[in-house]
Amino acid sequence: MRLVSRTVTGTITGTAPTPVEDRPAPRPHDRPPSVTLRELGPGETDVLDAVFAGLSDHSRYLRFHGATPRLTGAVRRTLAAVDGRRHIAVAAFGPDGAPIGIARLIGTGLREVELAIEVVDAWQGHGIGRRLLVAVAARGRQERYTRLVADVVAENTAMRVLLASVLPIVSVETDGHEVTLTADLRAGVLGLAAA
Repeated sequence: MRLVSRTVTGTITGTAPTPVEDRPAPRPHDRPPSVTLRELGPGETDVLDAVFAGLSDHSRYLRFHGATPRLTGAVRRTLAAVDGRRHIAVAAFGPDGAPIGIARLIGTGLREVELAIEVVDAWQGHGIGRRLLVAVAARGRQERYTRLVADVVAENTAMRVLLASVLPIVSVETDGHEVTLTADLRAGVLGLAAA
């Protein structure tokens, strides 16, 4: 999440600053028209690799909960093992067709899935994470999952805010530097419909 400074300064000529309230509202960047989403199939490692390459060290830390300079072969195979039922992945693609984000659900129980989302740094703050979350949550509901669990690094406030803005959080548990958020996929109708 990016914070916007509300400081207003005057010009060099000494004219009074324009009050923030009188300025036109910025146009929302939540839905770039040229961004497309599609569900990934098994073995699409090129998409995984492109998104991973677009993450800064800090974004990788937030996503993988530790220093992750590269994806190991085992992790890469696991992330590419999408089947559309127990492992669902939705990717976002920019105007040039380059992958810019992935959201995935991996079944951990009969009706429970674990969530992971990554958006390349150049596209963070443009609503891509929200679009991905809405899309992958809708797919999870189609597969009859009812609970979504997300393990988040405690400092990853943006992810916590994003999840709570789309789905009702039913529990929050803190364990050291990680926070586990549990959301109800059945009650997210308004959040899913509004995206």
